[in-house]
Amino acid sequence: MKHIKRLITAGVLICAVVLLAGCVTTPIADSVEIENVTTEKDTYHSGEIVNITVVLKSATDVSGVYTNISGIMNKRGKNMLFKETTTNLTSGLNNVTFAYTMPACSSCSGISEGTYHFNTSVVYGNVTVANSTYSVVLKQ
Repeated sequence: MKHIKRLITAGVLICAVVLLAGCVTTPIADSVEIENVTTEKDTYHSGEIVNITVVLKSATDVSGVYTNISGIMNKRGKNMLFKETTTNLTSGLNNVTFAYTMPACSSCSGISEGTYHFNTSVVYGNVTVANSTYSVVLKQ
């Protein structure tokens, strides 16, 4: 009789562990994505403020999601734009907004007029779950 009780208890515990493990291992990569990256316009001038809005779509509530934008590389290979934030997402669409002042077009800054790109990355638990690239035009 003791042996049967132990087997039943062990079976119940194994089932509980299997069920809980399935709940805990839901990958966040499947539940957070970049819906859209936008700026107010496509062309900016030196010194002008750019508001960059990243729209994140989340299937669930998620805490501690790290979002960064980087790019607008000068001629020396240095990213002139780097902004980051950590936010909590709710289920549905979430806006993350960054303000950035465009660099001056000059030989000192290594920036000329032209099209520049920046990358948006979303990281959760040291895993990059989404990436997107966006372009803007810089004029004098």
